[in-house]
Amino acid sequence: MSPPITPPSPALMLVTDGAGRVLSRCGKEERLMALEGRTLAELFGDEPSRQLLAGRPESLRLTRGEPTVWHLWSQPLVGGGTLVCVSPPEAPSNDVPAARDRRISRELPGLNEALLGQQRAFMLAILDADPSLVYVKDRQGRFVFVNKALAAAYGTSPDALVHHRPDEVHSNEEETEAFDEIDRRVFTTGSELRLLEQFTKKDGTVGWYDTLKRPLPAPNGELFVLGISVDITERVRMEQLLHDTNQRLELAVKAGNLGLWDWNIGESRVYLSPVWKAQLGYEDHELPNTFASWKDGMHPEDVGNALQLVQDYVKDASRGERFVHEFRMRTKEGAWRWIAGYGVVVRNAQGVGVRVTGCHLDITERRQREQEEELRRANARLEQLARMKDEFLANMSHELRTPLNAVLGQAEAMAEGIFGPVTEPQRGALQTIDESGRHLLSLINDVLDIAKSNAGHLELELEQVPVEEVCQESLRLVREQARRKKISVAYSSDGEVPALHADRRRLRQILLNLLSNAMKFTREGGRIGLEVASREGGEAVAFTVWDTGEGIAREDVQRIFEPFVQLDAGLARQNEGSGLGLALVRRFVDLHHGMLEVDSEVGRGSRFTVVLPVGAPDSEVPAAHGDSPGAEPTPPVAPTDSISRRTVVIADDSEANTRHLHDYLVAHGYAVRIARDGLEAVRLCREVRPALVLMDIQMPRLDGLEAIRCLRADRVTAPIPIIALTALAMPGDRERCLEAGANEYLSKPVRLRQVLEVMRRFEARA
Repeated sequence: MSPPITPPSPALMLVTDGAGRVLSRCGKEERLMALEGRTLAELFGDEPSRQLLAGRPESLRLTRGEPTVWHLWSQPLVGGGTLVCVSPPEAPSNDVPAARDRRISRELPGLNEALLGQQRAFMLAILDADPSLVYVKDRQGRFVFVNKALAAAYGTSPDALVHHRPDEVHSNEEETEAFDEIDRRVFTTGSELRLLEQFTKKDGTVGWYDTLKRPLPAPNGELFVLGISVDITERVRMEQLLHDTNQRLELAVKAGNLGLWDWNIGESRVYLSPVWKAQLGYEDHELPNTFASWKDGMHPEDVGNALQLVQDYVKDASRGERFVHEFRMRTKEGAWRWIAGYGVVVRNAQGVGVRVTGCHLDITERRQREQEEELRRANARLEQLARMKDEFLANMSHELRTPLNAVLGQAEAMAEGIFGPVTEPQRGALQTIDESGRHLLSLINDVLDIAKSNAGHLELELEQVPVEEVCQESLRLVREQARRKKISVAYSSDGEVPALHADRRRLRQILLNLLSNAMKFTREGGRIGLEVASREGGEAVAFTVWDTGEGIAREDVQRIFEPFVQLDAGLARQNEGSGLGLALVRRFVDLHHGMLEVDSEVGRGSRFTVVLPVGAPDSEVPAAHGDSPGAEPTPPVAPTDSISRRTVVIADDSEANTRHLHDYLVAHGYAVRIARDGLEAVRLCREVRPALVLMDIQMPRLDGLEAIRCLRADRVTAPIPIIALTALAMPGDRERCLEAGANEYLSKPVRLRQVLEVMRRFEARA
């Protein structure tokens, strides 16, 4: 180790902890790499390490077995640790000066070299923190300084980029030639240049930079080029986007034949585009840009409304900003063209219109066609909504009817003693279950009936209905609830009309809906009643349901018959209900060609009277769909010796629905085979050739409709009678089943007795 000397500028600075372990480094010295974690003693020996950690300000010279002599000096750091500076002797004159190693040193005489090194490091950190690309190049085109931003653009580190030309580290020759050409111009002219540069990064992305290059003289007189490039890629992208947008707008205006116009109200200045004028057959110079050109060219019948519309939008901010109107304009030849005028009002801070701009579109040949297309789209949308509603109602009907069918079927089978003797109290309970289940079914049917009515598919199943019997059924369903509410129920009848020709279920539904409403709106301790009397000499019968309830205001009488309307609607309403009851009453009465009378007084009660003709209506009423014999032509039934007598196949995936039906048919002497899907049903029919098939429609693997088609397509199974027994009860379901090949259609829930009667009818035919 040699005596200390005055140190040159450092090429490498090390930061160590108190024990001399290197924590970080700054600078480039290929002969001292991978220093982090090593100690000063490992790098320079024990004695130099001790002196450096002692913080001696003088420089040390260290020879490491080679011609190179290292200069070392150190300075304690505030907060602990040591800054160690390392610098080799000055390089020969034919090498790049050490001062150019990522930095350009200034001559600052009189400053402490250690402090100068810290200042250089600080300036380097500032340049590295700048997002702009900062660099210095010599006359040979080599980088003598780069900041981290430039190195990142090249995809490398600053130390790896210094001493290299751009063409040595960048593969785009066109770009590197452009860089060199600008550098040469700066060296030649001695003046700065500003330009837009393109640079392709290592990952392939293209960046755009606003670059300033200027001459940079060194203290020794040598000339360099300083370059500062600001990344404006996003700005260039937005400018290109704006240019493309404007170009597309111009093309769209031209392609769409849009006549642009602009009216500056404050300055009374109007602009009419050449296309605007060409729509009317004028050249640009033939029609002045004035408000009168628009006003005077309009049809006399349209000009008043058009002017008023524009003025209203200009003056009244509440109308909005955009408007459109259609009117006729006279062409140069005197013909009239239909124009659609689209406008936008620009308002000041006070909301007053100060400018109106927009466009004209010639719609002469398209006006009628567009209206027809809009109507077609609206109809298609309505049809789609109607289909969606029908599908929802069909699915809900199926999901509700299926378990209800099991409940009613089990109750009916028990009432008939299929599972053993039944006592009178048990029979009464079963009757209540049956009637309540039927009432629940009626609620389900309310929703379906509204849907059918709206679609024009609501139909009646007419028969002779005993008046006394249907009245008692209806009263029985409300008496228990009335008893709990302490409401007395009265009934009276003149007995002159024993029966009438009507739809029994619909009539019972009419009476039950009216009785339920009367009880619902009558307070505890009140009274309700049902009166039956003949009208028109026995040609009609009047059913009157009365109550002592709240009554209805005269202005509300018509509203109560609208679907989903409830007079006490809201979160605080006291009475439950769907709001469909009275709407269905009115529609059922209309279907029976009857009359509906309402007499009500607020605070005293109401009287609803339904008047129905006793005989069949004059107009044709559709036949029943459920159990009407011979409603549709049926396929021929095979001779009895070709099928298994008294054997029935039930195809249904619901065990709850098949169990009671199985027990009921077995009790009546039938042999029953069960299939859980359509494929199994087809297989069983081919094996046993049953006397009849009860086919559900919604089943896994193969649905009932496809199963029916398969049976009809097979010569062996084609003659077997098939009854579609399903929860599908929407309009068109019956027709689809019969078209598939079913002989009969029954909708769940269905009475077991009704199923048995239909089966026996087919047996009689055979």
